[in-house]
Amino acid sequence: MTRSLLISLKTSSDLVSKLAFFAVTVMAARALSAEEFGAFSVAWTLGWLLGLASDMGLQVHLAREVARDPLSATATCRTLLPARLAGATVAALVVVAVGIVSLPLDRAVAFSLIVVAQICGSLIEFFNYFFRGLSRSDVESSVNVAHRGAVLFLAWLLLASAGGLESLAIALVVPAAVTLVFVAQLALSSRDARGPRPDPQVSWAGFRRDVLPIGLGVLLSALYFRVDLFLVQQWVGDGAAGLYNAVFRLIEALRLFPAAVLAVMFPQLCRTRDARLLRRMSIHLGAAGLALAAAVYWAAPAIVQMFYGSRYLGAVGAFRILTLALPLLFVNYALTHQLIAWNLQRAYAVICGLSLAGNLAVNALWIPRFGIEGAAWCTLLTELTLASACTLVLLHRGMAAAEPAATGLAVPASQG
Repeated sequence: MTRSLLISLKTSSDLVSKLAFFAVTVMAARALSAEEFGAFSVAWTLGWLLGLASDMGLQVHLAREVARDPLSATATCRTLLPARLAGATVAALVVVAVGIVSLPLDRAVAFSLIVVAQICGSLIEFFNYFFRGLSRSDVESSVNVAHRGAVLFLAWLLLASAGGLESLAIALVVPAAVTLVFVAQLALSSRDARGPRPDPQVSWAGFRRDVLPIGLGVLLSALYFRVDLFLVQQWVGDGAAGLYNAVFRLIEALRLFPAAVLAVMFPQLCRTRDARLLRRMSIHLGAAGLALAAAVYWAAPAIVQMFYGSRYLGAVGAFRILTLALPLLFVNYALTHQLIAWNLQRAYAVICGLSLAGNLAVNALWIPRFGIEGAAWCTLLTELTLASACTLVLLHRGMAAAEPAATGLAVPASQG
């Protein structure tokens, strides 16, 4: 398939997937109490963060290594998979234990299942990145549509018949587990073009140098992007957290296009040696984000009313502020992917760490005073900081002369 066709397919499938889960969010917002919806929002976000933490950067590293050496793709995947499974297992066990100890039994079960569903989703993403590195985002697209479609159907069925947070948790975890088994079999059944290879071993030095900084950067990025939800819950309450999460889901849905573009173009970013591709992508993504922000800002009240109903109109102000960040969000997709593609993962981790520190400091001042609008302004400021820092690093490293470097994460067993 051509790049434009792959981008169109990825955008369309992501749109269907996001709309399916967005519909689940809307159903949950209407079927659950404000407190239950707030608990769902926190559990879902916590599971997302734990999924990123347990990944440790392995999925992005997998895509990068597969893009550079597609003939050894399956061997690379098999090398990284045990570490990925171990991280996910530890995260799931910790969540279940903490939930049982700290929550009432009925709430603990639902909370744990929602988090585990997200952890399963992160494992699905690991295999999706394998196909992404092979420039087979069409496979990733099909898997995501099937997964989210199953979640939508089951959530509709269970919420309509039984209702409650427990029903929603079951609707989330069952399709995730089934999809995980399917996509794992699909990826691991492939055969490498290089033929049989010695069983590789993971080099700790390579893992620490090339993978952990990616994982740290991704986790820190996720924290500064969504930590405000936890802060809103603690300082303003579950109801405000539900309002903020509802409009933030709309912003996440609007990021489909840049996510699709980078999913398809990441292998090319890994191979390119100059900044021409990055410049073109940044210009186009920034223009698209600006146009979308203008349209959504104007229609914000109608959009919130249409999807969530009148009781969520209190979040319109925060929603409008968040739309101002869309151009920066779009461009930052390209900038951060290029940092990782050119082995600048340590700089990426430092930038994300500084962004998180600034985000927490500003949120501590603004959320108690301005509520969810303060959190939204902080998100805009953080994205501006991230874009500036990434641009400075890429310019300092001399983008026109940048060359991908070998990472050496895995070495054959015979080289011990």
